[in-house]
Amino acid sequence: QLQQLRRRWLKDQELSSREPVLPSQRMPPMEKFWNTLFREQTSWKNVIYKAYRHSVFAFTHVLIPAWIIHYYIKYHVNTKPYGVVERKPRIFPGDTILETGEVIPPMKEFPDQHH
Repeated sequence: QLQQLRRRWLKDQELSSREPVLPSQRMPPMEKFWNTLFREQTSWKNVIYKAYRHSVFAFTHVLIPAWIIHYYIKYHVNTKPYGVVERKPRIFPGDTILETGEVIPPMKEFPDQHH
């Protein structure tokens, strides 16, 4: 009795040609796209894939960190209001103001002053 059970158990442990039955895995859309694109290898497909990979690398390793650093510097490092102040450009007689096109008139001369 026990030997028959052992034999049956051992026979049940053998896999048939249909086993193992694995559940179908859901692929992310981009992985599915690349898998269908690369069923047949051609040079232009490799160029497209390399350009895609390089652009993803540039976006994730250059642009996003640059945005984070820019945000941090802009809103957290400069704590004083109006901390970055530029001087206005000097205006001399005869200069033209770009926004209005107005020409600065010459200065009046005062004969009683010594300069």
